[in-house]
Amino acid sequence: MGGYLRRLRWMKYTLLPHARERMEEFSISPAAVLRVLQEPDEEGAANFGRLYAQKRIGHQTIRVIYNLGRDETVVITVMLRRKEGGRP
Repeated sequence: MGGYLRRLRWMKYTLLPHARERMEEFSISPAAVLRVLQEPDEEGAANFGRLYAQKRIGHQTIRVIYNLGRDETVVITVMLRRKEGGRP
């Protein structure tokens, strides 16, 4: 996935309405989403051919689900990851 990261460092990104709603619901800033995309602790393939990037920021682990296009990254959704056997 390292090639994806190099492209994300300069690529513009778009937040879909669902992603914006989830960011508001969980109080996640656009800057945090960008940080997750640019400097993930973990990344990989998600469902339906999408990709994910995940990063622990403070006491939260944020996961961003996105599609990588030729000229932009489209953020589908943003979520907080649950701790093993517990709540976010």
